Amino acid sequence: MKISLLQQMYKDVLAGTPLPKESYYYTSILNLCVEQSQERDELCDLPSTDGSIKSHQDSMLYTVVQTTDDVACNLANMSFSFCPREVMLLQLTLIKMLVAKAESQEIEFSTRQKYGEILLLLLKETKVDSTLVCLLSSYDRLLSHMASKSLAALMYFQLKEENAVNGTWLTFSLKTLLEFPMHTQVAECLWTLTAVIKDVMMDKMLPNPGILKLLAPLDAVLEGFYNSILLHRFDSQLYSSPYSGAASNLISFVDLLEALLASRTHLELPLRCQRVLFLKTSYVLNLINSSVHYFIKKKFIMLLKTCVLYKPQEDAVSGSQFLQNPYLKEDMLALSNAVLQGVNLTWLNEIPLGEKASYFGSSEALSGDNTQSGSDQTVLRALSLAVLKALEFKCQNSATEVEIKDFFSVKEEEVTYRI
Repeated sequence: MKISLLQQMYKDVLAGTPLPKESYYYTSILNLCVEQSQERDELCDLPSTDGSIKSHQDSMLYTVVQTTDDVACNLANMSFSFCPREVMLLQLTLIKMLVAKAESQEIEFSTRQKYGEILLLLLKETKVDSTLVCLLSSYDRLLSHMASKSLAALMYFQLKEENAVNGTWLTFSLKTLLEFPMHTQVAECLWTLTAVIKDVMMDKMLPNPGILKLLAPLDAVLEGFYNSILLHRFDSQLYSSPYSGAASNLISFVDLLEALLASRTHLELPLRCQRVLFLKTSYVLNLINSSVHYFIKKKFIMLLKTCVLYKPQEDAVSGSQFLQNPYLKEDMLALSNAVLQGVNLTWLNEIPLGEKASYFGSSEALSGDNTQSGSDQTVLRALSLAVLKALEFKCQNSATEVEIKDFFSVKEEEVTYRI
């Protein structure tokens, strides 16, 4: 019975039509039934908590998350009996949809107001945020991912409508990040924060105060987490596969760093968590030169390239002059010094590059492609650009002519390596 009500609600919300019944009615059918006990996984038809099964599910995560919307759409149109897990997936999809429709200017005001009432009731009456935080640690990776997306949507809604950061999520995040590495399951926390930052930046009315409100309580903790996660020894087997929990943490973290970097233009004075990537670039360089999986290295190398190109991006977005930002010059100089110091220490020559060139959407060339195999040209170009831009910035801002000459005396093979 409940699934048929959810299916009808899905169709109404998808079309943006008014919901005919009272808000409390819709709140009741969206209420997530997750018991806070060891029996929770059985209730939700979740797999065993055996580590090997979780590892297998982790390996399927990137395939699963790409089909989330398709799964939800199919659930909304099927008529056979559903297990509790499938009902919950549809509920999570509906919560995310309600936020999107409540903020859409294409929907009538009265309808948007009704959607907003339902969301506020979910937060205030049913404490749905607590349930979503619980689901983040589920061994069912699809449920965990959908809970993260729904929680991020609700946090964005609450930040915009109430000018407040969700307290339940904030408490959970502070505890999770502070307990790392003793508490290793942090990827879900990082996913959620990254998604909220992106949602806030896309809202033309919210970015500046919203970013500050969201990140200020986490500023010191995020800087500490940066130190903790990047000062690890990466020679462990845990980092040899991109599907392990440890690798998932790193991948989620580099995505968060990208979002923090992009959000920096929205604040007149950046927070420490938005600057730490510049001030402690050496941590990233050490990771790139470690034995972590190549996919992770590549993501951090592309992030490094984004950093050295940050000044032109900042000028283009804000239209400001370089010296108007009191920290940007200092940060760019710190990054440039770290990169060039790495060059002097033969850091570039020690970075293992992929044996094959990169192809869009694949690691193999198309049939008939005569491109010769060799180093990954995408990564090679990114590294070269990082060094050249760091050298350019250092030359333009060096205190003495002697410093400039010293940097131009770098061995020729260190500048033209592997070309």
